[in-house]
Amino acid sequence: MHQLTDPAQRPPQLILTSGLRVRLLSLPESSHAAALVRIHAGSHDVPKAYPGLAHFLEHLLFLGSRNYYATHSLMPFVQRCGGQLNASTRERHTDYFFQLPPDRLEEGLLRLLDMLASPLLDPAAQLREREVLHAEYLARAQDAETLCDAALAKAFDQVHPFTDFHAGNRDTLPVDEAQFQQALRDYHRRFYHCGQIELLLAGPQQADELQHLAMLADGALAAGPAIARKAPSLRCSRDFWLRLQLDNTQPRLHLAFALEDMPEHCVPALDHLFTWLASEAPAGLAQRLCDEELCLTVKARAPYWYAGQGVVIIELTLTERGLKERAVVVDAVLDWLRFFSDEACWQPCRDEYLRIRRRSLQGSEPLTRLRHWVEPLAWSDNSDETAIRHALGVLLGQMIASGPLVMTSDPSECGPVETGGFPLRLAFEPQPRAESLAWSWQQPSPNPWLRTNTMRREKSRLDPALRWLGPEATNGQGALFVRWQFIAGQPPVGLWHVLWDALRSRIWAAQQAGVELRFDDLGDSWTLGLSGFAEAIPTILGDISQLLVEPPVASFVQGVQMAERAGTLSGDDMLIRQLIKRLPRLLADVTPEVDEQAALERSAVSRHWQSAQWQGLAIGFPSSLGGMLGDAISTLPGAPAPAVLDSLSRSMGYRWHDVSGGSVMAETAFLLFCPLPERDPECEASWRLLGRLIEGDFFRRLRSELQLGYAVFSRFSQFGSYPGMLFAVQSPTASAAQILGYIQVFLDEFAMRLVDQSAEVIECAADELSDQHVAGPADLRARAEQAWQNCLAGHDITRPTQVATAMRALRRADLAAALEALRAAAGGWVVVTNAAAPGACWS
Repeated sequence: MHQLTDPAQRPPQLILTSGLRVRLLSLPESSHAAALVRIHAGSHDVPKAYPGLAHFLEHLLFLGSRNYYATHSLMPFVQRCGGQLNASTRERHTDYFFQLPPDRLEEGLLRLLDMLASPLLDPAAQLREREVLHAEYLARAQDAETLCDAALAKAFDQVHPFTDFHAGNRDTLPVDEAQFQQALRDYHRRFYHCGQIELLLAGPQQADELQHLAMLADGALAAGPAIARKAPSLRCSRDFWLRLQLDNTQPRLHLAFALEDMPEHCVPALDHLFTWLASEAPAGLAQRLCDEELCLTVKARAPYWYAGQGVVIIELTLTERGLKERAVVVDAVLDWLRFFSDEACWQPCRDEYLRIRRRSLQGSEPLTRLRHWVEPLAWSDNSDETAIRHALGVLLGQMIASGPLVMTSDPSECGPVETGGFPLRLAFEPQPRAESLAWSWQQPSPNPWLRTNTMRREKSRLDPALRWLGPEATNGQGALFVRWQFIAGQPPVGLWHVLWDALRSRIWAAQQAGVELRFDDLGDSWTLGLSGFAEAIPTILGDISQLLVEPPVASFVQGVQMAERAGTLSGDDMLIRQLIKRLPRLLADVTPEVDEQAALERSAVSRHWQSAQWQGLAIGFPSSLGGMLGDAISTLPGAPAPAVLDSLSRSMGYRWHDVSGGSVMAETAFLLFCPLPERDPECEASWRLLGRLIEGDFFRRLRSELQLGYAVFSRFSQFGSYPGMLFAVQSPTASAAQILGYIQVFLDEFAMRLVDQSAEVIECAADELSDQHVAGPADLRARAEQAWQNCLAGHDITRPTQVATAMRALRRADLAAALEALRAAAGGWVVVTNAAAPGACWS
């Protein structure tokens, strides 16, 4: 029998004969396997003549390799396995990673190694992919964080690569020039070899099995030495403040610190510092500034870090008062840094940090662990605490002594400035002065949910409204879901925002305790989800129940403002993500109350809870936590529902939701959701298989061939109680009507291809999907989510097994019938976009 792996134990590094560095993580309790490759080269290593070349090569590698052409390459393979994959190009490294079923790890790894070693780099494919990358550039040109980093770089010494444009676009990638092609191949030859590569593997396999797989890389990748690179000095001017015009975003204050000659252990020291900068604990920086009505949130990040130099940015979301008193906010942050640099703060905060890190690794997926351990000095139980403490002192000393470069981003009018990359509207401001205040900082209060000392006892009797499912998870994880439905009419959306604001700091505290806390508005119901470290969940649930019944007065003020902001699209997130967040309410077709603000009163909370009925699901918990969980459940508002309300199947017709609010935007975001026309397992099975077969072709056709945009995908999804097929496109060039037309043409063409598809291929895909469909007992997160989705849809808990059985009986005629029902909108077509409907047939 396997022994469970200590999550805080760093996997040792092996160096193969080729010089390849390898880390292997055997996770016997896991139902997934993962691989991560880090290439120690990135956007700062390309020739200055070709900005974006490293990012472009990352894209090209997914388009096929010597032994695996496009349709058999890594991306469609992982999609067919129901896995996940991605890649990321940073300043000095590029990561490629995937996660999939354990028995497919070798096949995935062979494809990954082949694409790294022998990419096709086909000229015609390069031309098409350049347009995809240009679409990504246009999308990032609307992204607030990207524009802020580009604006801050204007104050740095321009000889440093941090100031350069690295994303790449159509103009910087002359793929038809021989010099560019030579530079592309030279970059690949110089860096894509064993001396510059690290490989990490994780899965339930034994260590010797993982090592055997790692040895495949020895023969697949070219040998070569590690390459040392230097960076020029990193200097910036702090003689002025910057102001960046960003429309449709919350005002923010950005404090950028340029750091040099940092000790090696500054990387883990930074993580420690960032944890407490963003902490929402009582008496912490964020909470004090929030209490003073100066800011809403604080976060910190390091957009650049290499060879002992880096840029640290502290970002504060400002209130109206905070925008007027920005100098006071800057003074408060610097004063807090001075307080935190005191040695007396170190040990209590460090002890808390170690509990947070250990809890975050417990129960995390293999890929999450690999992304943690790929960082050479990521925290482990044998980290050098003395070196980290010294590094934190040096880090804080330099931040305090040098002071920050300060920038405000808000809708204030600014003039355009010349850049070689992203368009900016930027102004320079004199430094305002602020009178120093006596903040009298205190250490952040400890998170009580990290110190669970649960009095375990067996459950005596749980309310029938709570479904209890076993078996107990072997890795100490559990999940609890609750759904409220309102008999007397759905509460106003603003009331949900009041409660979400009341829970906001608890969401952060739960995450620290290894529990994901979700509170969602599905339009016709509210749902609460707690998943993660099982022992903490009863305590967390009991503590937040009172907040749901009696939210603080300040949350009513915030609720009104949040409801107003939620009604408009913003530049703080990708448009396509904002549309997906709105989809559940739009599907439920709930009409909000006319006077939202008048409805947001303390009496309204009580009134709506009195009409609420709840049903719940607990999964993976040991029986010894049943008593505590039952006690916590009994404190929830609302009454237990006698039975789950049935979700009837009905056609939604053709519905078009224009969420633009009348504003004109640079890009079109478009969702088409096609709900299932029937509720039986056979219908769901055929649509799920259809979705799996469509996914890769849809991505290739609309993204790679038609080059509509960077964000393009399709998949079978469920939103609230509505399962169905989702098609999503965000495009800088196509209108909503054109995107709809492209999707219709694609479905017509796919119907013709389906006629010619061999019965063997369809049966093989059906069997493979059937094997993957029922989440196994070892995968608590997937098993819990699957069970809860079926509860929301009104299905029996045995539904996944019924659907998996139905999949094995599917034939081409069943898929053709499902596709015809989808094309004919048998269950309806629901469009959500930032554009008006193209014709009268849409309601």
